[in-house]
Amino acid sequence: MSTTPTKSIFLFYGDDTFSSTQKLMLWKKEFIKKYGEDSIETIYGKTLDSAEFSTNIEAIPFFSEKRMFIVNDFLDKGKTDDQKQVAENLAKLTDDCIILFHENKSPDKRTILFKRIAKIGKAEEFKGLSPLEISKWIRERAKKDDIKIDFKNSNYLSDHSGPSLWSISSELEKLKIYADGKEISKEMIDELCTQSLSSSIFKLTDAVAQKDTKQSLKTFEILNENGEDLMMIFFMLVRHFRILIQVHEMINKGENSFSITKKLRQHSFVIQKTSAQSKNFTMKDLEEIYKMLLDIDIKVKTGKIKSYAGNNKEFVLAIEKLIINCCKKT
Repeated sequence: MSTTPTKSIFLFYGDDTFSSTQKLMLWKKEFIKKYGEDSIETIYGKTLDSAEFSTNIEAIPFFSEKRMFIVNDFLDKGKTDDQKQVAENLAKLTDDCIILFHENKSPDKRTILFKRIAKIGKAEEFKGLSPLEISKWIRERAKKDDIKIDFKNSNYLSDHSGPSLWSISSELEKLKIYADGKEISKEMIDELCTQSLSSSIFKLTDAVAQKDTKQSLKTFEILNENGEDLMMIFFMLVRHFRILIQVHEMINKGENSFSITKKLRQHSFVIQKTSAQSKNFTMKDLEEIYKMLLDIDIKVKTGKIKSYAGNNKEFVLAIEKLIINCCKKT
């Protein structure tokens, strides 16, 4: 990718949508300070008209020295023909125009538009952070916002809340008000912060890997009692063990975490966690667990295990039996 763009065209994308959005808002704020709010036009990719857009970026601004176009999710939701048309016309962008493409999903780098932006502009990827990087981010954000939290509890909040900086940012805001100048404790996090479903699934599978039947069942019980949709919990378990099998196999072939993350197209947080967990399972155990999960799935879908609003007892019992059997196998 070009590090010296010939045109003022930028693309922000990647798993860390919080950081990319924060940078977008900063650029927008600074631009407004200098050139005024009327000099910015925000366009949503799904509704972008390529002919109109191309005409606008070639036009010389009359009322301001510069103009900025913010284009949201065009590489994801824009029509293919429109993307091709915009790609062809980007080179005609005048020096007094800035285009900032922002994507909430990682775009296909093989498209004409992505390649064009990368060639004459700058494409910046905001990669998902690892657990340690998230913990560091928490401490830096806390320091900036005058929140007291130590290394141990920043790690705990990272594990508790999962990889979403959007979620963690909200939790920090609540903790700041609640702590009222005091240092954040584990008890405060447990009392005030909502544990993410993905984090709870990791906690559950960690307990299974340690053969801790009691803790495994307790974690599942808390998940169920907290109102999480039972089918979603089950779906997340199936997904988790599918990824575990893939990660286990790739590690055995000598692949590193970067290669695994790229091939499986998962968040780096997920790959780091599952890589650590995979050491506690044999491939045979993982395959047997996955077969048990698929068996439950078939029985739920065929009505052999009853599951409907207000009565999930059979489904809950099936998952509890699965957990007990999993603990015996690891």
